[in-house]
Amino acid sequence: MKVAVIGCGSIVLKEHIPAIVSLGIKVHALCDISSDNIESAQKALNYKVPAYTCYKSLLDDVQPDTLVVALPHNLYDEVLTYCSDFSLKIIKEKPFALNLKQAKIFSDFSRGKNFKIFTVCQKRYTPAYELLKSEIFESGEKISQLTIRYTIPSKNPNANWRSNFLTSGGGVWLDMGYHVMDIVNYLFDGKDVTINHARLINSSGDDYNVDDMAFVELECDGVIIFAYVSCVEIEKHEDITAYGKNKIFHANKKSVTIRNKKQEVIDYHEVEPTSPFVRMYQDFLFDSGEAGFERNLSNSMSLMRVLEKALKNSEFNIFA
Repeated sequence: MKVAVIGCGSIVLKEHIPAIVSLGIKVHALCDISSDNIESAQKALNYKVPAYTCYKSLLDDVQPDTLVVALPHNLYDEVLTYCSDFSLKIIKEKPFALNLKQAKIFSDFSRGKNFKIFTVCQKRYTPAYELLKSEIFESGEKISQLTIRYTIPSKNPNANWRSNFLTSGGGVWLDMGYHVMDIVNYLFDGKDVTINHARLINSSGDDYNVDDMAFVELECDGVIIFAYVSCVEIEKHEDITAYGKNKIFHANKKSVTIRNKKQEVIDYHEVEPTSPFVRMYQDFLFDSGEAGFERNLSNSMSLMRVLEKALKNSEFNIFA
């Protein structure tokens, strides 16, 4: 495996490189227009690798077989179009695309024999969420409602390229909602999801023309799902609550709690906070093989359909 990295921003420095290093995978080249980012990535790797400011030069010189790509959303089209002529496995940050039209183009690229795209959806590899799914299944409880909350108190919400719909493709619903929809896909084993109601809100007016809060009601397999995402909350939350006939199941990244309807705790599990990025890389690079890429591609298209439908159903006007 000959891995190179295009885009060495915060998510790569904080999550991708540590996961790659922990699995003993060597990085053969780095690419970023920022020398500071390159320097930080070199420090994180703790060994020197060739550095580039042009991804085309990197491909020509290094000839990698696997690329980790983490860029502003609007730059993926150029990079993936160029890379699609090479024999490559692409590991790209979410979302899969700016919109469904672009997603179909990327999907066509990825259905070739030698070019595969894997979109990063690490939250489904969170041990607590895997345990939650298992506990619900083993309980035999019929779930009637599910609530997923994902909020981040950003000090500079929708900053820089994220502030404009044309470069970001959307606000928190596309960016953070992508994770929420992937969790739904995971919990319900890829069953069809419908949109009952969607409300995307820009609470900050002229600061940007994308949403910073989203309230969406979905339905899957007879279960009503309420999703709430925000980058302007005062506290960070990431949790899932499932309501059955007799039991209530709650999971965050650290634990799973099961209560009865009298609010008495009947089971509690602390979960070791293993990096979901490590488990994700292990799965699609070593365990799942080609089937993992195909499954991820199908999932990506499904998520884009639901995300775009919610945007169209919302009262939010991106050009207001």
